[in-house]
Amino acid sequence: MRKSMRKICAFMTVLISVCTLCMPVYGMGHFTAGTRETVRQSVYYSGLTPVMGTSQVTLGQLINYYEKNEKYPAFYAGTDAPNIYTFCKIYMEECAAEGVRAEVAFAQAMKETGFLRYRGDVSIQQLNFAGIGATGGGEPGNSFPSVRIGIRAQVQHLKAYATTEELNHWVVDPRYQYVPKGSAPYVEWLGKSENPSGIGWATAYRYGYSVVDDYMVKALNTSRYSTWYNGVDYSAVYDPEYYMEYNPDVADVFGGSSEALIRHFIYYGMDEGRVASAGFDINSYRLRYKDLRTAFGYQNRQYYYHYMNVGQYEGRQTTGAVERLDGVTVYNGADYSAVYDYQYYIEHNPDVGQAFGNDDIAVLQHFVTNGMREGRLASPGFDVQSYKRRYKDLRQAFGNDMQAYFRHYLRNGIAEQRVAVGEVPQLDGVTVYNGADYSGVYDFQYYVNAHPDLKVAYGNDDLGALEHFVMFGMGEGRQASAAFSPSLYRGRYADLQVAFGDDWSAYYRHYMEWGSSEGRSAN
Repeated sequence: MRKSMRKICAFMTVLISVCTLCMPVYGMGHFTAGTRETVRQSVYYSGLTPVMGTSQVTLGQLINYYEKNEKYPAFYAGTDAPNIYTFCKIYMEECAAEGVRAEVAFAQAMKETGFLRYRGDVSIQQLNFAGIGATGGGEPGNSFPSVRIGIRAQVQHLKAYATTEELNHWVVDPRYQYVPKGSAPYVEWLGKSENPSGIGWATAYRYGYSVVDDYMVKALNTSRYSTWYNGVDYSAVYDPEYYMEYNPDVADVFGGSSEALIRHFIYYGMDEGRVASAGFDINSYRLRYKDLRTAFGYQNRQYYYHYMNVGQYEGRQTTGAVERLDGVTVYNGADYSAVYDYQYYIEHNPDVGQAFGNDDIAVLQHFVTNGMREGRLASPGFDVQSYKRRYKDLRQAFGNDMQAYFRHYLRNGIAEQRVAVGEVPQLDGVTVYNGADYSGVYDFQYYVNAHPDLKVAYGNDDLGALEHFVMFGMGEGRQASAAFSPSLYRGRYADLQVAFGDDWSAYYRHYMEWGSSEGRSAN
């Protein structure tokens, strides 16, 4: 008897187990979703796709998948999802809040709306992404106040079909109460004709299978590498695949994560001037546009952002060699274009060209800090030596401070219409030295022509010649002007001979201070 009972109990246990396995599974709750193989190991209905579970799609995949199929409608610019990044991010957030797989909800929305083109009864203004309440025959269904609420309603509707679990957010789905809870735990069962109980989201044949095969699988097979970061699209200057291919050192370290890769580009690659897209070469962009180099200098990241925000809409060119560089002329806010030309400067100063090449910013810096002081030729429109020789008042004021001539021309000379190029046939030599005017006893041309050794030593250096006259020429009794002969002046006036004797300098100074006004003759 006991053996018979044991046999009966064993049979009943097996029977119950078999019956349990053969029953459809409803209200499965949260699945740990992964590959289809994982699903096969956890549920009886192998090959079906759970609605609930951890999302396998990334934010970048949703964005890439959508942008492969359609351009984000301008209509949404005035909503709480002004760009595709925000739109997809809302899907990720709302699905995570309720435990619905984001790839399922997003795929269904793309099927229902035709990638947000809305060519059926529901209009784009309704912010209804799954046709909730649209029953056909021109019935538009429900409308929602924002993108997020519209997405939340869809996610709640999906959860209602998939499980008997309570919602985590307050109910915004106007048809939530009508859904038979837990009647379609798998996406494929969202179609009534495929649902074992005949209950489903839509009546279309193989509706759920289409959501999976025509949309969700494609989204999951889309590249995980995104061009979006913190709501900003870097696609104009950044291509993840290109960045990894041409920066293998970066790919080796960060290539396993889309976010890590784009973070490297934004926080390091830009500053290092790395090329991250076949359509944007920072070196070409920087060399091509002088206004950008003037504005940004060596701040590489500013060139990327300029093209993203302004340049691409202005139609600026971003690739290709730059045959002739139009060098910058503004340094520390001052414009040197009247006295400086990049190409002219490196052509007439080959040492500078060899040192800095096509770095026009560095070349301009050299000119300002060194070239002006050294009196280097920097422009066909301004010859500092010509400018200096032409104007005695400038030589009188600046002496051999070459930098001062450049600055004078920029600040005053241009406005005064002074000539800055060409030969100066006859130099009008300066006569004032340390505040004293020697014009009564000194003439530059006479001085150097009357004394060949000075002609050789000073040539057209009237400043040097005047200094020699004051420091040495007067003491040596050298005649420096047709209007004043020191030997004649000494010989003519006995009172001066008694007073000064052989101190030749005294005769010059006496004539300058007293003799001329006294009417004394010196020639």
